[in-house]
Amino acid sequence: MAKQIKVIKCPNCGSVNKTELKPHFYKCSACETEYFLDDDDVNINYNHNYNHNNPFNTNQKAIKVIAIVLGSIFFLVLLLNILTSIFSSKRSSNNYSAYSGATTREEDQGYYTSRYSNISFLQNSGQPVIIILENRRYKSNTNEPKDGTYLAFYNPIKKELIKAEKVSDKSLSSSDFKFKLFSDGHIYMVKDKASLLKLDKENLKIEDVGKKFFEANNELQIGVATMEFVYSDNGDGLVILTNDGKKRYYYPLIQKLYTEKEFYEANNGFDTLLPNAKDKTIYFFTSESSDYPDEKLQLIQLTYKDNGGGPKDITDRLRWSKDYGGSGIFTDRDPYRKVLVGRWEKDRGRVLSWKDVTPDRLYFAPSVLIGEAENLIIQFRADANQKSPFKLQKVNKDNGAVEWTTSLPDGAGIESLIKYKDGFTGVNDRDQIIVIDNKGNITSNYKLD
Repeated sequence: MAKQIKVIKCPNCGSVNKTELKPHFYKCSACETEYFLDDDDVNINYNHNYNHNNPFNTNQKAIKVIAIVLGSIFFLVLLLNILTSIFSSKRSSNNYSAYSGATTREEDQGYYTSRYSNISFLQNSGQPVIIILENRRYKSNTNEPKDGTYLAFYNPIKKELIKAEKVSDKSLSSSDFKFKLFSDGHIYMVKDKASLLKLDKENLKIEDVGKKFFEANNELQIGVATMEFVYSDNGDGLVILTNDGKKRYYYPLIQKLYTEKEFYEANNGFDTLLPNAKDKTIYFFTSESSDYPDEKLQLIQLTYKDNGGGPKDITDRLRWSKDYGGSGIFTDRDPYRKVLVGRWEKDRGRVLSWKDVTPDRLYFAPSVLIGEAENLIIQFRADANQKSPFKLQKVNKDNGAVEWTTSLPDGAGIESLIKYKDGFTGVNDRDQIIVIDNKGNITSNYKLD
């Protein structure tokens, strides 16, 4: 039978390009498929015997390798991000504080903190609490609304942050936010010269009491433009500027308002004492004297008539001076007496008596930290070197005997100290909270990072 003429195409890819391997046997030049012709009917048969070096297979392998490499890189990046997040969270938690807080760090990696003034008190349970004024700036923009000034409440015995309450969106320093312990035992605060606040010690809440106090006086119902505490020596008063521009001195515990002249008349002298005035004893160190520069500093016990919640001018800064017996211009040729408490100081401060508790001792950079009940705790340097570390000492108030002495760590000086049932606690000038037992042993000293 005669053969039919047909175009021979690759049965796999359809290409007509081919190479004859032997009679009637061919190899496709495109996909390298081998096929042969059946002479009887010119059927085309092919063999799936691919060459493993063909470009298509090679490309597939390359794609697989690239996919594996890219997948591995993606997995490593993901793993590194997870580990970084875990360790950053730990670092953020460690940088927060030496205390375990009642509040936890945010997912924003925390905040930067600046600390200012502090004040301490005891709750009814006997637990001490230290309030620290803190400025916080959060590291994440998502928490920017949280930036501002906070009152942070710390329990130094349990070593924890109990609570933090935001008091202002602005950054306030100790000059903008002031604490003061009034004679009624409550802690009052003046915020930004605009608000009078009172602390609820048990619930650790802040109450605005300005309206209640000011409305009790008819003259103040016009409104208060600014306010600030009087000097610490002058008691529980406020210096007020009313909305109509009048300067007044207001003592809220007795609800009395004074003009400037009336205030200076009421804060000194025995004739202006209120009916509930009582004897009170305080302790302090004398100041350096310009008249007698070689006179040593003395630890003074002074008893005076305290005016309760009313105006006063406490005598707690004394120095040896020359008393010429009156006012005027004098020279060393004029007669004088060497005095520590003259007639003017006695009347001004309503002084009843005073004495040197430790007449034979020499002090350098001394201060009284506690002087109440049976506890007289002082702080001083061991010698005249200003780099010498501070020491803490308990002194017997009756005979001046030293009951214990403690060297403060790292030379830090204590800014405030209170007594609680098991000892003493306070804050030093390096943002450390210190705890001392009744025998003078330092039991803990925590840094607020």
